[in-house]
Amino acid sequence: MTNLRTHPWRVWRFYAQRARVERHIRELLYDYPSARIPTAEWLPNVAFFQLLLFAFDLIHYFKRLCLPPAYRTTTLKTVRRELLVIPGRLVKSKNRYRLKLPNGYHFESAFRHALAKISKLQPVEIP
Repeated sequence: MTNLRTHPWRVWRFYAQRARVERHIRELLYDYPSARIPTAEWLPNVAFFQLLLFAFDLIHYFKRLCLPPAYRTTTLKTVRRELLVIPGRLVKSKNRYRLKLPNGYHFESAFRHALAKISKLQPVEIP
């Protein structure tokens, strides 16, 4: 129910943005260490939350730019569990390091997709 006097699809678009923000806040609370304030002082807490938001943005853009489309709406917990915390071995052969993934790794295609996208990223020039 709303008091907006407009077409239903415009009302939906207006409120859909709020729903997305609420989902991001919930993810910050549950997946990032934002539920616990580290100190009783203002300035260190501001710095902590700025770093927290920076980490959130990094993961968000990593999902958007590097991962397959199915991962764009996943949480940090899912990305961490499926792609970042994996039992692999770093092996050196012929003066080159290689990451050996476990046999039968279920998310190998998503992992390789991310590696391919990361290798194609161009550095951003800051004026």
